[in-house]
Amino acid sequence: MMMKFCFVLLLLIVSFGKVDAQENRNGFRLDTIYRFGAKRQVVKAPVKKSVPLKTSMIRKAGKWTLGGSCGVSFGDYTSVDVSPQVGYCWNEFFSAGGGVNYNYHHSSNQYDMNYLGVNVFGRVNPVRYIALQIQPELKGSWGKSYGKKIGFRYVPTMLVGGGGVIPTGTGSISVMFYYDVIQDECSPYGKNWVCSVGYSFNL
Repeated sequence: MMMKFCFVLLLLIVSFGKVDAQENRNGFRLDTIYRFGAKRQVVKAPVKKSVPLKTSMIRKAGKWTLGGSCGVSFGDYTSVDVSPQVGYCWNEFFSAGGGVNYNYHHSSNQYDMNYLGVNVFGRVNPVRYIALQIQPELKGSWGKSYGKKIGFRYVPTMLVGGGGVIPTGTGSISVMFYYDVIQDECSPYGKNWVCSVGYSFNL
């Protein structure tokens, strides 16, 4: 009787050992994955997509601007300058455009000259509030100089300079200083630095 009991107990131990060996494969217990013929569901955590950072200091690319500069001075030397321009901001660093300008210069008993022309410009903003600009121009001039009539002629100029730009809610205010590097003998700028104050509107 005792021998039969020991034999049955030995068979049970061997059978459970086989089952356990089948459930342990490659170091993993399969009973943790399969139990009673049902698979355990694996829930994947949602993957968060990276969102690029946006700052208010980056100017919108592709924005049109309407602006320019004007100035008037009176006295022994009279000067009038009107220069409307249209520009396009490619990005926060570079803008370009063009426009027309009219200059009038008068000095008692010396000269009385008119200048009407077109211009293009390219502006670079290396850092915020600072701008560097180059502006080629082609003007037509006519008038009087020391009592002698001056017929119409073309005058090339090229203003190179820089200054400060202050952003506002609807555009920007600029204070720029230029120098004419061509120095044509009939240039309205002469050998002096030119100060220009302008305002531009964002369209």
